[in-house]
Amino acid sequence: MEEIIKDIAAAEEEAARIKAEAQKRAQELVADAEREARALSERTEEELKAYRDEQAKRAREEASAEYEAAVAAARGEAEAETSRLLENTDAAVGRIAGRILSDR
Repeated sequence: MEEIIKDIAAAEEEAARIKAEAQKRAQELVADAEREARALSERTEEELKAYRDEQAKRAREEASAEYEAAVAAARGEAEAETSRLLENTDAAVGRIAGRILSDR
């Protein structure tokens, strides 16, 4: 009977040792997971910032290109309109000058 009690006590000690090792290992795993999560969060934050900066740069470039295209189109329209008005002005000036000269 004494032998059985010693075996039970030894088994309980072994179980306590295994449990303590398992708890220690679990704590280590949790600490590793927390470190990994922090590192992942930092990497993700850096990647997000880089992505955001790149998208902002691309948007500025696109807006600038659209602005330049709009200015160029408006300039072309303005030049065409100016040319048309100058042609009509020359004819009108000629008629006015002709009337003035013919009245003399």
